[in-house]
Amino acid sequence: MARTGLRIGEALALTWHDINLEENTLTVNKTLVYPTNSTPYLSTPKSKASLRTIKLDDNTAHIMKKHKINRNEVVLKYKNYKRPETDIIFFQHDGRWLRTNVVREYFKEVCKRAGLPILSPHALRHSHAVHLLEAGVNIKYVSERLGHSSIKMTADTYLHVTKKIEDQAMDLYLRYTST
Repeated sequence: MARTGLRIGEALALTWHDINLEENTLTVNKTLVYPTNSTPYLSTPKSKASLRTIKLDDNTAHIMKKHKINRNEVVLKYKNYKRPETDIIFFQHDGRWLRTNVVREYFKEVCKRAGLPILSPHALRHSHAVHLLEAGVNIKYVSERLGHSSIKMTADTYLHVTKKIEDQAMDLYLRYTST
């Protein structure tokens, strides 16, 4: 989520068919809905714009390859681990979909151990967007990568002015006015 900007339901719905590790791409075409006290199900993403294929950086693609090998080894090595009936990427030891509340609780625990403020996993999506914008990536690309229906939504949600963006803007302005 931190390297792709995916929503939690989009990430948990991923299957190995959604990732092309030769081309380093990931396709978002579904989301996992896990209602309280009910059976989880796959649904269409949040909006039409949420249907997308995004590029993975080389490090993330490498981590995904290692994750696939590791999960296969764990299922073979430990009897209490079951292979899922489908090719889902993130699953519980019994082969069922990983639940969103489990991810949220684990994320809270990781924040506590690291001495960080308690955040939700959605903060990873937020950080990814801000990092892209601070790096100078075009806002239209960021909007499409996040699956937003408009650039305005991306700007309103993520383009709060950070010191780095402000400094870059002033540098660009000074370069422009000094020519």
